[in-house]
Amino acid sequence: MIFADTDKMNLRIFWLIFVLAFTPSASALEYLRFTHNDKERSEEGRIVEETEGLLLFESREGQYFFIRPKDILSRRSDETPFVYYTKAEMLDRLKEEFPASEGYYYLDTHDPFIVVYTTSKPFATWYANLLKKLYEQYAVHWKRLGVGLTDPKFPMVAVVLSNEERYRQYATKQDGVTLTKECAYYNKLTNRIVLYDMSGLQTFQEGNQRRVNAMDIQQFLRQPGSYYNIMTVIHEAVHQVGYNTGMHPRFAPIPLWLLEGFATLHEVPDTRNSVGWTLGQPHVNRPRLNQLRRYWEDSRLDSPVQKMLKEDTLLKQSDTVLDHYALAWGLTYYLVKKRPKELAVYLEMMQKKKIFSDDSDEIRIKDFESCFGNDWNAFYKDFTNYMRRL
Repeated sequence: MIFADTDKMNLRIFWLIFVLAFTPSASALEYLRFTHNDKERSEEGRIVEETEGLLLFESREGQYFFIRPKDILSRRSDETPFVYYTKAEMLDRLKEEFPASEGYYYLDTHDPFIVVYTTSKPFATWYANLLKKLYEQYAVHWKRLGVGLTDPKFPMVAVVLSNEERYRQYATKQDGVTLTKECAYYNKLTNRIVLYDMSGLQTFQEGNQRRVNAMDIQQFLRQPGSYYNIMTVIHEAVHQVGYNTGMHPRFAPIPLWLLEGFATLHEVPDTRNSVGWTLGQPHVNRPRLNQLRRYWEDSRLDSPVQKMLKEDTLLKQSDTVLDHYALAWGLTYYLVKKRPKELAVYLEMMQKKKIFSDDSDEIRIKDFESCFGNDWNAFYKDFTNYMRRL
């Protein structure tokens, strides 16, 4: 699943309104009280952009809000400079939102993450370890290839819920997200990952009155059925890490194939590892490779890569999504393995994109051709030959 967006109507309106580049700078602190998802909310933060019809507000915990003037209840500012929450401040804020009295616990020893959970502690700890390992190896891998990354500006938050019912209720009521079969999602507005105990160990613990332990987690990781669940939670974590390390600026017009190409590149589980994942060099993603082969057997397109570069909708439509996720993985894997220097240049170009800057089919093709050349027949031939040899 791709990252989830709420307030989609507002987002589309905002995209039409704002084409101005945004460069973060020191801002006066704004104190805003407003209605959001039919609830009153108070936030400290900064105004990113504002028109008569809509306001883009970033809170100190790194959440974005698209707010209509009629929903603003009060607003003031002072000379206090805007700064993001410290770890201690973020934890205090989370404890207000997720109180211990309602069964929430907190893990804050796996920097740069804070995990809020209602599951067993072993399951939450396994996931926190997975996040930390992914973050560390992701940074090492891409810096080795010459890609500049930054440290997160504030702690990244994961919400780990005890069962699927509670998870789906949270997605609907808190984030306004409609889910299908996903066991996890990343919300680009809240900047959080939300998932549930897909192992079923929490339900087992409640039914058998036996505490879950680390051996139970390892047994879950070894089960064949856990493979796709682990793929999903890693996939969503890669989105979060990418947005918080400067790899993909949030709300900049980054092509969807690249976002999903990165997520599918890193999502491959390693069941021999204690957390179920390790990077080293990117592994061949067998499910995606098999899907790509089936797609090529059926496809009548000479070069579907060009079409995917331009059209994000191919990765959203139910009838094409699996094929184009596989194609996005294949293209990313090929570029990492065969053309890493050009890929590093392309990624640097994407990193310089500004929030809501201009985007078009022509711009996307021009960006790609400036790094990888414009001989599409030669490019596609080399790409397909390499992938077919895997």
